Amino acid sequence: MGRINILDTLTANAIKAGEVIERPVSVVKELVDNSIDAGATSIKVEFENGGISLIRVSDNGIGMDREDAHKAFLIHATSKIRSIEDIYDLSTQGFRGEALASIVACSNVTLITKMADQDAGTFIRYEDGKLITDSEASADNGTVVTVTDLFARIPARYKFLKKDSTEGMYICSLVEKLAIINSEISFKLIKDGKTILSTPGSGDMKDAIYSIYGKQITSGLIPVNYEYEGTRLTGYTGDTATVRGNRSMQYLFVNNRAIRNTSVSAAIDEAYRNSVMKNRFPICFLAVYVPADKVDVNVHPQKAEVKFSSETDIFRLVYHGIKNALSSSAPAFPADAADIIGEIKETSSAPERIQIHMDHVSSPVPSSGKLRGAPTFNDQPTKKEACAANDLLKILSEFKPDIDEISGNNMTDTAEDIPENFYEEPDVPEVSSVEENEAEPVREITGEIALLKNARFVGFLFNTYIILQSDEDFFLVDQHAAHERVLYERFMAKKVDRDNEKRDVQTLLVPQIVDLSTADYSFVSDNLDQFEANGFEIEILGDRQIALRAIPVADRAEDRLKSMSKPSVFFQMILNDLKKETPEKGSIWYSLIQTTACKAAIKAHDVITEEEAMSLIDQLVVLDDPYHCAHGRPTYIRTSLTDLEKRFKRIV
Repeated sequence: MGRINILDTLTANAIKAGEVIERPVSVVKELVDNSIDAGATSIKVEFENGGISLIRVSDNGIGMDREDAHKAFLIHATSKIRSIEDIYDLSTQGFRGEALASIVACSNVTLITKMADQDAGTFIRYEDGKLITDSEASADNGTVVTVTDLFARIPARYKFLKKDSTEGMYICSLVEKLAIINSEISFKLIKDGKTILSTPGSGDMKDAIYSIYGKQITSGLIPVNYEYEGTRLTGYTGDTATVRGNRSMQYLFVNNRAIRNTSVSAAIDEAYRNSVMKNRFPICFLAVYVPADKVDVNVHPQKAEVKFSSETDIFRLVYHGIKNALSSSAPAFPADAADIIGEIKETSSAPERIQIHMDHVSSPVPSSGKLRGAPTFNDQPTKKEACAANDLLKILSEFKPDIDEISGNNMTDTAEDIPENFYEEPDVPEVSSVEENEAEPVREITGEIALLKNARFVGFLFNTYIILQSDEDFFLVDQHAAHERVLYERFMAKKVDRDNEKRDVQTLLVPQIVDLSTADYSFVSDNLDQFEANGFEIEILGDRQIALRAIPVADRAEDRLKSMSKPSVFFQMILNDLKKETPEKGSIWYSLIQTTACKAAIKAHDVITEEEAMSLIDQLVVLDDPYHCAHGRPTYIRTSLTDLEKRFKRIV
């Protein structure tokens, strides 16, 4: 008896807060959703220290009278639904009845609200979950909610938060999405006292996109407007040259909610099939409008996923909507394509006319036009250099940075990223020998790694794996993983040796101006010292722009990286990886070196010579950890002769 306890309201609300309020961005979402539902045409979001110290959301919506202002803080209080049937016919964004009650349970909250027909507004303040102040106050029409000291009384939740810059990035990303789908509302985002985002509220989604991402992204967008079986698709999708290395720029909305859905993503992929390169994803901002009774928004705690009554109909809606938009637009080709083809024609001994079509090019590439930065380590012609011109787009895409799936990033993978001297005779990068590094200590090589060092070269497998043989074993060495590890330890050594710091930086003759999204701009600003400590000289400009004045470089091995992309693209590529990995405070430069080594290393299918392969092995075997790449993958595998003979049943 007496083992079952009825929790008091404060404790119950604190537990509920852990379910509803996961991090600062959760507070922002709940408050902004309420502002949208209140009919606001202007919403201002302010936050400090990643939202831990302060979050303030102000709107010019309908406001509340004094009675409703009190009810809003009670558990299960909401104006959005009245019965269970209303849940299946929702037309509002926020409808949780526990939102404000949960926020009060884990922070200090002040609310000021006023309706247009009232002479005075209402001021309410909660501290430690208790009502402290309730009075009249002068106020503008609308509502202002201020949240301070988030999770101060819930240390278990606070310790799982990421650093301030990362939490702030989440808030910026959320506000960007809300501003795009609610283009009729003017959003202003203020971070640590500085305005970093402002949208016009014109009602045109493209205006909101332009305010966030600028001209470069917006110029490649095609309008989408399509209806099918009572559902509607609107928004914008990118042309076939406006692609990314991940889905971070695919914004999907259902009934004005930002969501994820596998059917919609599959439909986008299918619509662009044979139009964009493999592992490239088009940019799109798509809004799907479905009758409320045909979509369930309660399948995910944060309403980030939805379930449709007919996934097939949604697939067809998105697929045909995008296909119609693409077919109605002019064939898209990278911006510099005409210049590139002109250079090819100039280098050709036979003036053949190259005809450009939607998905193919009919004439062959003249053999005398060599590609700058081609992934080869010898002077022999490669298959790529001898391929037909219908592979031109594929070639261009392969020279752009290969970014892993992320989250978010703001790099535009277009032909503008290709260096101006792309078609000059290549400066063949080399895998430098270990003797070049005079400071490299001599270490004794024993055990399995000694077998690798003394193994004989046999050949290459799939232009990716180096085959080596000893008396009783053979090795398959992953050329990319091995070179990545070599570069990683080399860069790490230079990081420790501050005397070599100046050699790690290359000043750019012309500073590169990089346009960033609000989230990226916030991330770079907060970690400026870390970037500069690792060779990036960055000047923070206004209007979400930075000036890139210097980049980290090392030796000839990194010349390959410089030949692959412009410094601005290299920077955005690394920024994307840093955001994805969300490194802890103080470890950003580790991630930076990891990423730099990975991007600078030779890739799978790159052609290298036997001499370069053996030079790579010589460098690998003397490393502190020759067994793993910078990301933990094995650099080689070993198989014994006995294992082979067992497989062939020579030994039973």
